[in-house]
Amino acid sequence: MSKQSLSAAAVLVVEDEPLVRDYVSDLLGQSGFDVVEASTGEEALLVLAGGGVCAVVSDVSMPGAVNGFELARRVREESPRTGVVLVSGVIEPVVHLPGGVRFLTKPVKASTLLRLLREVADPRVSLPEPTSDELP
Repeated sequence: MSKQSLSAAAVLVVEDEPLVRDYVSDLLGQSGFDVVEASTGEEALLVLAGGGVCAVVSDVSMPGAVNGFELARRVREESPRTGVVLVSGVIEPVVHLPGGVRFLTKPVKASTLLRLLREVADPRVSLPEPTSDELP
């Protein structure tokens, strides 16, 4: 888990695969977001308890008791203004996702992820402007 302080435009990246987590974090960082990371749903809940996160990008399948669907449910209950983007290359949602939650199937285009983050992020937060050189 990253120990950096959170800003208003912080995005929490929750992914148990280090290479994928690093890629998504780098993409978001290069796009102007502050990024904090967690490798499990339980770690993510600890980060979220500290506040300052405008959106969450999470894999669905993770080790531990809190998978991406459970994390999304908890985020929407405990912090309804925090948006969530769930990503999976294996699992499709079988139930209706709560409002403020979007689902993407891997592989994901960088521009699609960034667009969805801007759609679901806490509307009170000033987000970085999209760059013209976003990855395809």
